[in-house]
Amino acid sequence: MKKRIPAFFTGVLIFLLFPYVITILFNGLDAGLMDRPVDVEAFLPGIVSKQITSDYELETIKCQAVIARSNLYRKLRAEKEISGVLDVLQENSGFSYNDGSWITRVLPDEIYEKAVKDTKGQVLLYEGELKLVPYHEISNGQTRSGTEVLHDETYSYLKSVDSSADKKSPDYLNSTYILQEQMPENLKISERDSTGYVTSLLADGHILEGEAFRQGMQLSSSSFTIQKVGKKYRFLCKGRGHGLGFSQYGGNEMAKAGNTWKEILEAYFPAMECGYMSS
Repeated sequence: MKKRIPAFFTGVLIFLLFPYVITILFNGLDAGLMDRPVDVEAFLPGIVSKQITSDYELETIKCQAVIARSNLYRKLRAEKEISGVLDVLQENSGFSYNDGSWITRVLPDEIYEKAVKDTKGQVLLYEGELKLVPYHEISNGQTRSGTEVLHDETYSYLKSVDSSADKKSPDYLNSTYILQEQMPENLKISERDSTGYVTSLLADGHILEGEAFRQGMQLSSSSFTIQKVGKKYRFLCKGRGHGLGFSQYGGNEMAKAGNTWKEILEAYFPAMECGYMSS
């Protein structure tokens, strides 16, 4: 009997998975995954819980759920191997894959489950296609242009929009002090984009990219000014994050004012539209 049990279970497993396997064989792995949206939806509460805290308004968290779903499907469609799919899901959610089953590492707050359920299947599309949908915590009062920041017309759907409500955040202004000896001898801002974010600096005759410098120096934003204070450099930053796409704080202020998640996303992504994920 012991030798026959594995064979029995293998037969049952093949029977249960047969329709799914056939779908993959005829349409590819991508189509197989898209035929199982419930499985993908199950990962979203964990993903969203890592991107936004539960003290935000429900409508704001719904916005984040739609953004997370859009980015997740885009990543899954880019993967050609099952190992890549597993990596994407493990990296972005509160699940880990072990011995053929998914294990929950983090049990998210119920508000994330509701946000995912209330927006089930909804994604952001540009001309009917899935695109990168960026987000950040607080802008400097206006979000940035994708074309201007990334120097590529591919990102023209990311428009610069007003987000002046961000200026009311208690975390809007942040100062970071760095010792002079840790910095280039001569440092100055050489260029900003149209919204005031630093796009390049001149450091001892070398050009540094603004966002890369911000991340390397662990500054809250690349919308900053530089001031010499004694033996230190003071970086006064406006906002938190790269400033592209959805501002969580600004969106939350809209939610508090009574706007729905669709209205909020329309404000931050005027060139995109909400639609259902198709197989």
